Amino acid sequence: MIYLILASVFLSSLGQILVKYGAGNLDLNFATGAISSIIQILKNVPVMAGIITYGLSFLLWIKVLSKVELSYAYPMVSLGYVLVMIFSYFVFKENITFIRVLGVVFIITGVILIARS
Repeated sequence: MIYLILASVFLSSLGQILVKYGAGNLDLNFATGAISSIIQILKNVPVMAGIITYGLSFLLWIKVLSKVELSYAYPMVSLGYVLVMIFSYFVFKENITFIRVLGVVFIITGVILIARS
């Protein structure tokens, strides 16, 4: 079941990266043109791919929750923070500080402790 958890977390993180990538090409103004903003979103391939990826992640998550205790599975979601930070570094060239790396070490340590329980 750990593989389904990790797959769900990976797909969720990938969805976030795709939405961020596509959002850079959007010029949304819901106050003056909600319909035109929604159409922009629907026509944006990376954003729509991200939404579909989120959907797949959600379906896997439902499967996970039907088989695993929530107190075991949910902390694994925090690995998404780690994956998003790594993706952000390579895809968006975001700065990763020592403090962020230290935070990731704490997250990974916590997940390892939970996985071993």
